[in-house]
Amino acid sequence: MSCAIPNSIKIYLLDFSTLQRTFLPEKLPLTQRSENVRFHQRGISLVAALMLIVFVSIAVFGVTIFIVQRLSQNEANRTHTRCGFLAQAGPHRALYDFREHDRTGTGYFTLGATNIDANNRFTLAASEAQLLMVNTATARLSPAGGTDLINLRIQNATNSRSIRIDRMIVTWNNARRLTQIRINNINVWNGNLASPANANINNFSLNTPTIYTIRYVRFNGNMLTVPTIPPGSPLTITIQFVMRDGSTKTLTAYPASNNNIFTVQSTGTTTGSTIYRKIQADYNANAIPGRIVTYSEIP
Repeated sequence: MSCAIPNSIKIYLLDFSTLQRTFLPEKLPLTQRSENVRFHQRGISLVAALMLIVFVSIAVFGVTIFIVQRLSQNEANRTHTRCGFLAQAGPHRALYDFREHDRTGTGYFTLGATNIDANNRFTLAASEAQLLMVNTATARLSPAGGTDLINLRIQNATNSRSIRIDRMIVTWNNARRLTQIRINNINVWNGNLASPANANINNFSLNTPTIYTIRYVRFNGNMLTVPTIPPGSPLTITIQFVMRDGSTKTLTAYPASNNNIFTVQSTGTTTGSTIYRKIQADYNANAIPGRIVTYSEIP
């Protein structure tokens, strides 16, 4: 039985080779494929080399920065230590000079810079209140009437400059009133004030090497015959010295204490560095032997 094929349907028969040439890519020659592989490998090698160079550069830069910083830190530490030793040398020099002058007269030391060598130095400094020495060892109330606080001695601890007392603020704990202050043979203040008495004295200058005597701090009656405040408490008299530069020194003048103190500040520095160290020392000339009573590093 035969089946007729419609004329509208056409069948094209293609051989396989024709199909392969039409739809399938031709294989590259072997030599061209090898070139492509080598080119690909060279690209990967170039990228790897660039990454390695970048990594090594970063590592070298980091190590260099670390070494430089470490060396700088070590040098800063050495300078910091050196400045500390220089600062410590200052009070020892001041105390040595004060003691040497005290052996033959009145003790004093010199302010300012001392060069250890071309690059290292310490500098001595102090405020006027720190240079004011007040010897309270023999302070007492006058036996005749008990109206006067006597036997206070004052001096300037340096020969580098004069210092000046601007005011004396006297505080005590009974109802008496302050009437007069006399230094050497000069009445530096007269008045009638209750405690605390802010006595704006005639400015009194102290030069070296001179010891001055506060002849008396006078009250309007016997300090021992009136009740203290609070009742039963011991009588105390405190004096605050206000200096020309605004610095102050406060101490207990009565009852007597074995104090005669000056303060010195020493700064150690080296050339070419902003690093410094500062030491402050309090020296009590009345101690036997005279000695540093407080010692600290300050900003």
